[in-house]
Amino acid sequence: MEGPGFEDPGPPIPTPASRVRRALTVAVVLTLVAAMVGLAFVSGRGVVTTPPPAQPAATIATLTTGFSRIAVVGADGSLSTTDALGGSLVRYGEAGIRFSFPAWSPDGTRIAVVGEGQDGAAVYIFTTPVDGASPAAPAVAYSDADHPPFYLYWSPDGRALTFLTTEPEPDGLALRLVPADASGPATIIRHGSPMYWTWADPAHLLVHSGGEGLAGFFGEVRPDGVATEPTAILPGGFRVAAVSDDGRFRAYVTQGDGTSQPIVVETRERTESHTLGVFGTAALAFGPGSDALAIVAAAEPRRETSVPVGPLRLMDASSGQVRTLLSSTVIGAFWAPDGRTIAAIEVPAPGDDNVAATGRAVLVSNASSGTAAAAGTKLRISFVNVESGAIRSRSSFALSDLFIDQILPYFDQYALSHRVWSADGASIALPVVDDGVERVKVIQADGSGARAVADGVAGFWSP
Repeated sequence: MEGPGFEDPGPPIPTPASRVRRALTVAVVLTLVAAMVGLAFVSGRGVVTTPPPAQPAATIATLTTGFSRIAVVGADGSLSTTDALGGSLVRYGEAGIRFSFPAWSPDGTRIAVVGEGQDGAAVYIFTTPVDGASPAAPAVAYSDADHPPFYLYWSPDGRALTFLTTEPEPDGLALRLVPADASGPATIIRHGSPMYWTWADPAHLLVHSGGEGLAGFFGEVRPDGVATEPTAILPGGFRVAAVSDDGRFRAYVTQGDGTSQPIVVETRERTESHTLGVFGTAALAFGPGSDALAIVAAAEPRRETSVPVGPLRLMDASSGQVRTLLSSTVIGAFWAPDGRTIAAIEVPAPGDDNVAATGRAVLVSNASSGTAAAAGTKLRISFVNVESGAIRSRSSFALSDLFIDQILPYFDQYALSHRVWSADGASIALPVVDDGVERVKVIQADGSGARAVADGVAGFWSP
């Protein structure tokens, strides 16, 4: 199945990108680079904090990730896990099956992954071995060649998996749920395209499907698909809603006045609320154990894109106060597990360390040649202290085509199901391109260095 282009956003996790999709990606990212010129001014509703970046040390800091591991997908579709230093390699699955985007269970004891073989795609669940043992054969939780799966998201209690399947028109997609122990068949929660969701609690999902306005649906539903929202809410330009860890607050975008549209932050019973006007598509995420809502969206009118582009701001759900952490062009943001740091992916301004110019040249080259060579797109990673706004460290990497095409455009959905950060909040794992080879690198948040742990096109930390 071909995934849709950015200008027609569809499921958050499409299958490998075609040349057509790559061309769309190039066009959008080039637009983002050009848009930097017009984004120097940020809304006065926040305070811009721009302290000088820390200089990274020459050697990598001591890793303190304990027993955390990284699930890695190789360029050949193989699945393996490794530790933070690239050791203790464990391989999963049989030859002939190509895996994609493994998702760790909340307790870190299982890996759910979509595998595609001669009989089509299926949802596999591996139990991670202990004491150096070889992994056992996986449980097959779902398999249907006529309705293939392509994205996985664990329930918060680890008892079930939600996932998307490709459906015949007019539905396009189906959101399904299956017991994680493969003890029963999968059931359909809802049809619609595009489809985004988050778990409000183990008994409720907050679903946004079908786009904006009357064409879309937004609200809480039970795992059996029954909607529990007391009144209809018309969704605006966003993808997945956000729910605070304690379940008290939720955030979404609703219909605006034709120019800006309001982000609504409210208590789940809808008795208290605050709003913030934004322009274009917005991405939203509450910090772990926090009432602070991270927002990536344009603060002023600009050329609209179907991906979130703009400054990185924080909104306090209790008071409604807003402050700006990064005034640059942010196109991705990931909270650390301790809620103290956000890893932001930025498109730097032209001339800023030649990062934007280098990335632009690479994109133009790829677009004109039509090749699938691993060139990557050079972007800047900034680690921002949430409390002070200080930049802990800042560095640039050529991120892999797979990450740019399929993860970054939907980073807010992926952040819920796939862990970029290590459990201790010390580092992130990203697929980068070094000398034409795609490798998963562990990048230290304090700027002490980065280490390649495995060749691969995707890598996600265990909890």
